[in-house]
Amino acid sequence: MERSLAGGTMTVVVDRPPPGLFSEQNASIAQGAEVAVGELNAAGGLPGHIRIKLVRQTLDGLSAAAVQSRLRSEAAAVLVLPCDTNSQLSLAAGASRWGLLMLAPCSPDAMAGRRYATYWPVGAAATDEVAELITFMRVAGYGSAFIVSAPGTRYVELLTSDFRSAAQASGVELRGSASIATTTTDFSGLALAIQATRPRPALIFTALPPPLVDRLAAGLRAQGVEQTIMGTTAMDTPLTLSSGSDALENATFASYGFPRESAAAARFAAAYRALVGHQPVGSFPALGLETIRLLESAVRKAGSAEPSAIQRALGGGMSLEGVGLAGRTYQPGGDHNPIGEVAVTKVSLGSFLPLFASTPRDPPSA
Repeated sequence: MERSLAGGTMTVVVDRPPPGLFSEQNASIAQGAEVAVGELNAAGGLPGHIRIKLVRQTLDGLSAAAVQSRLRSEAAAVLVLPCDTNSQLSLAAGASRWGLLMLAPCSPDAMAGRRYATYWPVGAAATDEVAELITFMRVAGYGSAFIVSAPGTRYVELLTSDFRSAAQASGVELRGSASIATTTTDFSGLALAIQATRPRPALIFTALPPPLVDRLAAGLRAQGVEQTIMGTTAMDTPLTLSSGSDALENATFASYGFPRESAAAARFAAAYRALVGHQPVGSFPALGLETIRLLESAVRKAGSAEPSAIQRALGGGMSLEGVGLAGRTYQPGGDHNPIGEVAVTKVSLGSFLPLFASTPRDPPSA
């Protein structure tokens, strides 16, 4: 790695899990990062004329020793972790043992930065996501919820637990819960459980990612369940809209933020469209951009591309003005989670309609 840096190249490895949950989200992040790296390298690269070499690897299922060997063979300076929580936290646990610098676009476990010293989230922590959803419920007048979870899916388990805790702390009434298999196609039993709840819940909360949440909404609608679906950032992707069904009409979800309106943001959108063939939809493409921008900002603050220097720069606290998403601040000696804007979006007429965004604990702004 030191020879690579001395030669003017920093290798950043992006984990690419096998097809499954979060495939579209991870692909969008990698594509956004690729656009950001291309733009950065074209402008001269990092300080010291260091170009970033972006390498996609499939690390899932490998032992910690095999992951270390693979990353060393690439001379990796930084690992960008996937949004797939089962593999993300496993990789983070292994990579932290040898002090590898890790950037986590998605942060479903708000305590991961405390456990792993070199783990740095880019997007809002899950606890901030659910705090914003609770804010939305208050603004919209929703006072109760029914929770639908799924066993064996770590992302769903973490977000469900966070929502349950936030709802109870804020006085939102939880009027029931159920757990379904991710392979479920018959939702009649779940529908009966929701319809038997008295009084009826105002909405249904689930952390299921698409296309599972699409199937859930359509299955419940077919059984006569009309309550609005509330979801998480996993829904902030075109896959949510792909079913063509109106079952998710008016569904709301937290997201990593709304696109910015600036010349730099417009350049990113144009470059992303040139690479992928369509405009960026949802916050995941911009999350990839902001991951590379966080790395660039930390290198500039450190005055060095050495991972240990980048780690010290991040640990000392820094603020980052957003291009794809809103700006974020990392506090000195904090839990590594950035303080920044969280947004709430609604599915409306086959597209995503921004509702409001705020920094958790602050009042919402249009």
